[in-house]
Amino acid sequence: MPGLTAAIASIVHVGGFALAAAFGALRLVALRRQDVAATRFADNGNGIAALLLFGGGLWRLFGQLEKPLAFYSANPVFWVKLGAIAAMVGLEVYPQYVVLPWHFRHARKQPIEPRPGQFARMSRCAVLQLPCLVIAVACAALLARGVGLPTTAAPASDLPGRAIYATHCQACHQADGRGLDGKLAADFVGDARVLARPDDALLRSIADGTVGRIGAMPAWRAILSAEQQRQVLAYIRAAFTPSPPR
Repeated sequence: MPGLTAAIASIVHVGGFALAAAFGALRLVALRRQDVAATRFADNGNGIAALLLFGGGLWRLFGQLEKPLAFYSANPVFWVKLGAIAAMVGLEVYPQYVVLPWHFRHARKQPIEPRPGQFARMSRCAVLQLPCLVIAVACAALLARGVGLPTTAAPASDLPGRAIYATHCQACHQADGRGLDGKLAADFVGDARVLARPDDALLRSIADGTVGRIGAMPAWRAILSAEQQRQVLAYIRAAFTPSPPR
């Protein structure tokens, strides 16, 4: 059940972002109040958020549950997202340097005595982490729409399926129909076997989705009507079927 697995991984990853935002805000409040117990509580929550965020993200990325690795690695938006997350991790070094000993002292039932300036420095780190989180979430939304992937102009066509292709298919198959030379999605132009299949087989793939060596294509049955599926297939054939040699 690749669709269910991909959905679970997505929920885990997005849940990590949500928890990071919630516990990040709680920790900021605790730091402003110089509340040791509340800071420790928020830090524990941030730890859970990090596990979900990184675990879900790596699962989706290297498991190639929804899109192949090339979908991300070829997109500069992905690297901006990764940079924002890396900045969040870097800004977490000092707070962990301070709070981890607090956890150990609490476990040993020893008194916790913060040093002067620690709350203020941790608060500055927490404030700087928030815009990094916003950037990472924004990049995730852009990635989901295929923004940032290299594109080339598609052949001109007045067929109604062109708009459907641009909205639902182009993010993976690309405007030139090559799917990053087959690394991202099926290459309609470079691999003649793809469009050599009969219409009914291709329509089944569009309606029900398919799983191949480069990842999974979702089912479009619930989003595109039967007529729209036929229209987009007609556009794909018209735009990307290689011309016969002369």
